[in-house]
Amino acid sequence: MTTTILERQDRLEEHGMPARVHLIGTGRTLDGFASLLGEEKGVDVRELAPGTVVIVRTRHSCYRLVMVEPETQRMLVSGGDWFPVPAKAQLVGATGGGSMLKPGWIGVGLRVEFRHMNQRITTSFVDSVTVERSPLDAI
Repeated sequence: MTTTILERQDRLEEHGMPARVHLIGTGRTLDGFASLLGEEKGVDVRELAPGTVVIVRTRHSCYRLVMVEPETQRMLVSGGDWFPVPAKAQLVGATGGGSMLKPGWIGVGLRVEFRHMNQRITTSFVDSVTVERSPLDAI
């Protein structure tokens, strides 16, 4: 992982590092996040048809998303600890784990953030995203 060095005055010397150096993972900086978004593969759920199934494999879980209203990012989600049975949720977007977000996006190497019952739920990092054909495409 690449790091960016920034100065921070309030840090005591730890682990042999000078007190004025604070290391921040590149994915947590604006430049690093923009770089991740430009390099990584993913899908914009707002461009999918209703009924489309998206399989998202993260480091710790597998999620099955069924698009209900792609334009508003509403879906049925199942998988992981939070969704043992299909539940209505809204995809917020892709995040590196900080406060930066790409709305409507599921990206490999990033986390997925959902809104469910007024709670924000963030997955572990995404390993793969698979878009399956919508059953409505056959009509």
